[in-house]
Amino acid sequence: MNEIGMLFQKADYETRDGNFQKAINHYQRILKLSSEDIRSQHLAHWGIGDIYLNQGQYEQAEHHLSKAVKLDPGQWMYRYLLGCTYTYMEEIDKAISELEKAASLNDSESIVWGQLGWVVGHNRDIDKGIEFLKRSLSLNPSNTRSLRDICMLYAQQLMFKEALVCIEEAEKWEPENPEIERIRQDIEMFQKHLKRSSDW
Repeated sequence: MNEIGMLFQKADYETRDGNFQKAINHYQRILKLSSEDIRSQHLAHWGIGDIYLNQGQYEQAEHHLSKAVKLDPGQWMYRYLLGCTYTYMEEIDKAISELEKAASLNDSESIVWGQLGWVVGHNRDIDKGIEFLKRSLSLNPSNTRSLRDICMLYAQQLMFKEALVCIEEAEKWEPENPEIERIRQDIEMFQKHLKRSSDW
């Protein structure tokens, strides 16, 4: 194995072990050694960008993930992660654009449709967001994040029955998740409050 291959192995090991700065240092070394190797370049930028995204350092994540996209524009994962980054940066138009491109490159990934559904539904069009989230769930019925998100969109439309069906399904997959339990309790409370108000 050549030096670049060994550095990728070390970077992956340090990332999984939680030593993120060491991993970034290995990726930076790869970037210096692989100026003529486009594949190593975009993989290294992906690695760095993913670390920064998970650490909430969104400007740095955008910088590296944008470079990865430019080097390999046909890789759906890079566009998906860049779309997630723009979501957290509240640059919604850019987020939707990248997520739509990710979906066009690979329309069989539940996480892409789930993220697109939440961003569109929460910021632009609830019905369209629900449509995308349903597609996410058709690809992966156990995607509890999509179940939570579609539940919240239903609740915004005061469709509490549909919201409860979704959150109860999420509870089946993650029965010990306190966030899911809290959402269910909130919906039940709002539903009771709405019923009392209508009875007055």
